[in-house]
Amino acid sequence: MRRAFVVARVAANFGWNAPAISFTLRDVPYARRDVVIAGWGAATFSAVLASYWVFRPVRDALIVGGNPDRIPWLWTATLIAVTIVSPLWSAALSKRSPRTLVPVAFHVFAACEVVFYFLLHSDLDPEVIGHVFYVWSAVFNLFVVSVLWSLFADLLGATVARNLYGPIAAGGTIGAIIGPLLTTTLVSTIGVAGVLVMSAVLLELAVVGVGQVRRVAEGFEGSLPRAAIERDLPADRAVGGAFDGFKHVVKSPFLAAIVGYVLCTATAATFLYLTQQSIVHDAFGQDKEASAEYFSRVDVFSNIGVLIVQVLVAAPLLRRFGPGIVLCMLPLAQLAGVSTLVTAPSLTALAIVMVVTRTATHGLTRPSRELLFTVVSRDDKYRAKNVIDTMVYRFGDWAASWIALAGVGSVVLIAATVPLVIAWTALATVLGIGFRRRTAKEETS
Repeated sequence: MRRAFVVARVAANFGWNAPAISFTLRDVPYARRDVVIAGWGAATFSAVLASYWVFRPVRDALIVGGNPDRIPWLWTATLIAVTIVSPLWSAALSKRSPRTLVPVAFHVFAACEVVFYFLLHSDLDPEVIGHVFYVWSAVFNLFVVSVLWSLFADLLGATVARNLYGPIAAGGTIGAIIGPLLTTTLVSTIGVAGVLVMSAVLLELAVVGVGQVRRVAEGFEGSLPRAAIERDLPADRAVGGAFDGFKHVVKSPFLAAIVGYVLCTATAATFLYLTQQSIVHDAFGQDKEASAEYFSRVDVFSNIGVLIVQVLVAAPLLRRFGPGIVLCMLPLAQLAGVSTLVTAPSLTALAIVMVVTRTATHGLTRPSRELLFTVVSRDDKYRAKNVIDTMVYRFGDWAASWIALAGVGSVVLIAATVPLVIAWTALATVLGIGFRRRTAKEETS
């Protein structure tokens, strides 16, 4: 009895599913499920984000060392790449279990990093390799994170995910903190190529974590609430074709609202990113080491802020208000950030804005937006979600980058940001209402 009380108390302190845990021995498995799944999920997401963040500072420094005006062209190539990859992923889902395809995807990306390792030691033009790597890394970042959260949504569902997504996201942030620190510490010893191998090893560790999350979650799946699992579709297949994700996004008002929110997110983030590149390029010029050091410091402080919000704020807010209100916070933060950098650009202002906006994006918006996919069908968890997370997001990047390259003035940019934020906030409200309706429907079915 005492052991059950202690486990339940610890779970409650972290914002996990305390109402589902009573202080009896009969309910110990539920407490254990939450703790173990959250632990393995956090460790897995930590390895995934660490594998990306170890090479991100180097990637950004390589691009800034050249001409920032090339970025729109690189994002055009990225949009083409994800337009090819997303249908291929959707087609593969018809051949194998979605849950078994996630680790396969990780293996493929890890193998690509090994290929880049050898390319960097070849006689090929380093600038060409850098551009190809930038496009590949943009696909990597969105794709591996998207499919991992698809797996979490499939295994957990809305009831459990609302309580566990905060701790799981916090684990990812720890990985995002470790990644830049590893790069800062080791890049002078192992070089850029060695950083890629280190990233591949971390991604393979994530494969181990995926297996453990599946083992624990599927072991308890029969005891999960009806709303937490999908009963109309076998777990070993995702019926449909290569372009079903596109079709479902167009037909579903709920998914279309997510598309609108993601487009607003990508557009605002791209304006900030391009402003960041311009400010850093003006400050450091061709000094790649100084640029990498600056980016690393900003990344570390940003991720510390994200971790604090995820551990202390995200789970209580999601449990009390749901995703709608939480999703409204990012538009306000981005409006303040764009206004600040356009009117008073500086390295200090940039650092503050990036820390605040990234904290809002990854600390609150990420777990909130991922929670929305727990109330859609299994097919949409893997197919439609991948279309939204990759193609839609990169389309927003692409469009915003070309708008910025066209020479939009500061006054026009701020004026355009205001209606964007209004639409953005309205979409967040609609999504919050839709989520509550879908959750209530599942819980009463």
